[in-house]
Amino acid sequence: MSTIAKTEYKNILIIKPSAAGDIICALPILPALKNRYPNAKITWLIASHLADLLRGHPLLDDLIEFNRRRYGYLTHSWSVTKRFMAFLKILRQERFDLVIDLQGLFRSGFLAWTTQAPVRIGPAEKRELGWIFYTHRIPQLPHDTHIVDRIAALDSLLDLDLTAPKFILHIQDSAKQKINDFLHARDLKPNQFITLAPGGTWPSKRWPTEKFAQLANLIVTQLNYPVVLVGGRSEKPLAESILQKANNPKIFDLTAHTTLPELLAVLANSKALVCNDSGPMHMAVALNIPVTAIIGPTNPQRTGPYRRPQSIVKSAKPCSPCYKRQCTQVPESQIPPCMHEISVDQVFKNLKSQLQIV
Repeated sequence: MSTIAKTEYKNILIIKPSAAGDIICALPILPALKNRYPNAKITWLIASHLADLLRGHPLLDDLIEFNRRRYGYLTHSWSVTKRFMAFLKILRQERFDLVIDLQGLFRSGFLAWTTQAPVRIGPAEKRELGWIFYTHRIPQLPHDTHIVDRIAALDSLLDLDLTAPKFILHIQDSAKQKINDFLHARDLKPNQFITLAPGGTWPSKRWPTEKFAQLANLIVTQLNYPVVLVGGRSEKPLAESILQKANNPKIFDLTAHTTLPELLAVLANSKALVCNDSGPMHMAVALNIPVTAIIGPTNPQRTGPYRRPQSIVKSAKPCSPCYKRQCTQVPESQIPPCMHEISVDQVFKNLKSQLQIV
């Protein structure tokens, strides 16, 4: 057991501001910390626009919201600079005795250092020099190690049990009620519809909308399940394209109409999810519902559905994974070959397998 593992910490800060899927993947740290330090106060530093994802979580005592967009004007505005300095002062005044930075970038490492906590842990990977701010570093694991297992490597520094990571989500009652009302108004029954999430933060991650439309029609006509589309405001054009191409009254659109807790409530009521490599994919895994994940430019071993290799539909292109936000083999407006070559039949077959339909 390491020296720092013997300390009984009382005030712990987790730094993982974004993105939504990464925050979900980091959730197993909460029950592990709470089991090891039952009397400790646990706080999570999170991006303001994602705070609702963790608000009210039973294993968290507090949230610190970080407005990255506001502080982006740090060097251009004296008032923003003053607010940022006040934010740093708050971090110091909290007197954390243990800070765990799971982001591992220069900004998050600097925030960890600002707390002046005696123990500051972060990834050993030398990305953006974030590692220089830590007193201790999480051991570097092989490149293909999943993000969840990278976090689980904390058990080599702290006396935590992360051998079987547990994902505990909190869905607010108001979110549950709103989605229940939506389902009731459309005669949709819980666990009797399939959700499609056609978005993805990178253009290169997105399966073509015409294929999502064909898949939606197959789900309705052959499986006799209605379909619900979900996503954020930026993904509204994708949903509109699917609706237009499918032209099916059994396809319902919730895109741009849900908060993060409401999205969780939709997924919790779903029979299954079909998606690209995205936040909803990790949410579905955490909620333990069947998922079919369509993956092209990313590595499913690192960021795919955790311990669900059977859920992956992946391209056989030798250039995949390339980790490129925009494919360099086609014009900007076109779908990358690694996503385009994945057929509707492949995805539909995988979905039926997840639903145990022969």
